[in-house]
Amino acid sequence: MRNEVFKNRSHDPRIAYRGQNASRLDNLTDAVFGIAITLLIFNLTNPNSFEDLLTFTKTLPAFLISISFIILIWNEHLYFSEVYTLNDSMLAFLNTIFIALIIFYVYPLRFLTLYLTNYFFYTDIAVTIEGNQVPSLMIYYGFIAFALYFILFLFYQRAFKIKHELALNEFEVFYTSSQRWRLFIMFSIPLLSILVTLVINRYSFIWASLAGGLVYLLYTPLIIWWQIKFKSRSKAFDYV
Repeated sequence: MRNEVFKNRSHDPRIAYRGQNASRLDNLTDAVFGIAITLLIFNLTNPNSFEDLLTFTKTLPAFLISISFIILIWNEHLYFSEVYTLNDSMLAFLNTIFIALIIFYVYPLRFLTLYLTNYFFYTDIAVTIEGNQVPSLMIYYGFIAFALYFILFLFYQRAFKIKHELALNEFEVFYTSSQRWRLFIMFSIPLLSILVTLVINRYSFIWASLAGGLVYLLYTPLIIWWQIKFKSRSKAFDYV
């Protein structure tokens, strides 16, 4: 699957793609993502009546949100391994932590899927949480999002450190540095959300939940700013 995606993806001619052929570590990572998605599917409520079937159908939107996040993280990993490969002991170690986090994330994602289904469709799936526990739930998911993006940041940090061993050209060095800044944004927002939630939760769990969620709106302007800056600076590099 990874090779097929690579063939159909647009490529920057300024970048030498070192991981066009998937390694065994790439295949293992893909398998873990496949298992994660499978566990999400098979741990939803089984429909044993028509009412159960309707409830099961209502889990689809929340389930798609969960799947979308997993695919988003997989795509981040895919693009890194295509450009740099994972043929490095430190990258292999980081990849081990990465796939462990993905497997760990399955059941929290399942909980979130069912919780969102109950919240928006007023279903009665066996998921219980009190209002004053919502800030703790946001902190929990914020920490996992922070951890995943921080590991991806460390991937690029390592690639930048061994740029001579990887024989990165000038544009690739610039690209690697830029991706570090992008991922800095990606892991900083969940971290900021956690801090805001913790501070405000001492006064009001309702406002803590609201403020912690609103912090994620910062993603849009910050990523747009990063894209504009990246495109502007990348024009200084001629195409090969």
